[in-house]
Amino acid sequence: MVYLKVIRFFVHSVLKRGDRKDKDYNEVNKLMRSLHKSLIENRQLNEDFTEGPVAVQNKSSKELVAAFVATRDKRNEEDFYIEVGREWVKNLGSRNLILSFICIIGFIIVWAAGFLLSEYISGFIGMLYILGSLLFPVFGIYFAFRGQRALKWVLAAVNIFNLMTAMQIIY
Repeated sequence: MVYLKVIRFFVHSVLKRGDRKDKDYNEVNKLMRSLHKSLIENRQLNEDFTEGPVAVQNKSSKELVAAFVATRDKRNEEDFYIEVGREWVKNLGSRNLILSFICIIGFIIVWAAGFLLSEYISGFIGMLYILGSLLFPVFGIYFAFRGQRALKWVLAAVNIFNLMTAMQIIY
């Protein structure tokens, strides 16, 4: 399962970039072709690009099978595996924006808890407060920049503001 998530991240990174190279497309083609063979061998996908008799167990595999099924009408085209890759990673940017927004909410919760419970924060709890104050904005910035659309800039700006606020609180 982790293997598929890493491959999906790689495919997303390659297909998202503007300076695409044939070498990068060849790597995506090889990966998607090997995943296709693996799904057929495990009987999770049929030769005609329909779902196989063996049920897929995890979410990453279900999304991969769904990508092959959704693009089966393009199976005779030259860049079929690129299209399957695009279909497989098309919602990945939206998930990153949601995670960035969750980091904003997490920071607000940590900040409010620190504000309301400041007299009880010391020792280990103080360390957790400092880590939470710093890590939520850092991860929020990371996920915002991995997202798509113009909303990523708004979420990144809010998370940068949260990071500056956290640094002022700690200082």
